[in-house]
Amino acid sequence: MKKLFQSLTPFWGGTRDWSQHGGIAPLETKPEKERAMKNAHERFGTLEFTKRMKDTTTEIRLRLDRVIAEVEEKRNCMLHLISVVGGDSDVGAIWGAVNEQSFFTICGPEIEPLTASLGEGAQCLRGTLNIAGRKPFRHLVAISSEMAKTRPGADPGGKRTVLCDDDEMFVLYRVAQRFGLPVVPEWAGWFREELGRRGAIKRLVGQGCRPVLVTGTKKMFLKWIGTALRQKRIPFPEANGPVQWRVSHDFFRVSETGAEAEPVQLTSGEDTAVRRPGRNEHEDCVESF
Repeated sequence: MKKLFQSLTPFWGGTRDWSQHGGIAPLETKPEKERAMKNAHERFGTLEFTKRMKDTTTEIRLRLDRVIAEVEEKRNCMLHLISVVGGDSDVGAIWGAVNEQSFFTICGPEIEPLTASLGEGAQCLRGTLNIAGRKPFRHLVAISSEMAKTRPGADPGGKRTVLCDDDEMFVLYRVAQRFGLPVVPEWAGWFREELGRRGAIKRLVGQGCRPVLVTGTKKMFLKWIGTALRQKRIPFPEANGPVQWRVSHDFFRVSETGAEAEPVQLTSGEDTAVRRPGRNEHEDCVESF
């Protein structure tokens, strides 16, 4: 979760103070000239929460900049992520509502109105937005227990992986990171095509992102790799060594100028779950399936 918040870049200008929330240092801000952006408010949606008690009714409405939701038939909805900003008391009430598995009404420029909950076991993090000349705002990000389990080793037997972006390189990297698959970036196109051919990827409802749901287990993905290697649909790596990934990190890095964020190059040494497998390991994979 710390990595999630370290990647949050404020596109409204200003800095974040996370010293009281896990010791995460404030993010650097860009020069004023680079921070200029027009009509930033048009990217926001709204989150509404109503709590009725015996004698009173409490209504809260906050700005929403990110949301991931899964909509099934007959309008059955499940929220996987919400990111809202507002006053301290309002954000605190939303934090309590998430823990109580309450329902929220979500709408925005990219989604139709829907009502859903984050379900049991949702996780929350709160921080502060310090803006010069204004009272500090509070920021809350909440994710469902299912999305939290997509981190490496959290649920090795899981079948569903919720991702915030549909970029083929990002999809392969995150799935491989979760299950520890022996893969290389050159297979990203094949993997994305295989997911589509087998009906193992589904687009989710998103505000400010392009989320997808990938369905499959580690055993299943290893079988795909073994079959593709045997059929020479994907090549063996030419050499052993670290894997260089150019993964887009633009989910929470919205450029203040409106341009897309630059991809970030990662080395497999930064994360031992994703590595360049040796030829013997690939041959074992082929022989196993």
